[in-house]
Amino acid sequence: MSAGYTLAKPFHPGGFVRRKILEPRNLTIMGAAALLGVTRQGFSEFLNERASLTVDMAFHIEKAFGFNAEALMDMQTRYDLAILRHRDRMAQMQLVAKNERQASKATGTVRPAGVRRSAA
Repeated sequence: MSAGYTLAKPFHPGGFVRRKILEPRNLTIMGAAALLGVTRQGFSEFLNERASLTVDMAFHIEKAFGFNAEALMDMQTRYDLAILRHRDRMAQMQLVAKNERQASKATGTVRPAGVRRSAA
């Protein structure tokens, strides 16, 4: 068991960088990408949470703006783990529902959707 703290819904570091680094400095995506030495497209995808933070990008952000690269990578890791855990929970729920449907068909009992078996 883990004794560590886990955020209920970790945030993507792209949104953090946009709100806490770019907006206070009135930087455009194109201007910030030029400062960082990265492509506008790649930086835009990261800021809009469609791409993950890379070690290279975290390093460039640290060099340009002084925000700790390890902290940014930690945000990305926590976000990725939260997404993975969510997908796993959804897959488990689908598997349970499928097994219940198969069991109902085998026994001839039909339970309305969303109604769970009572604890015995």
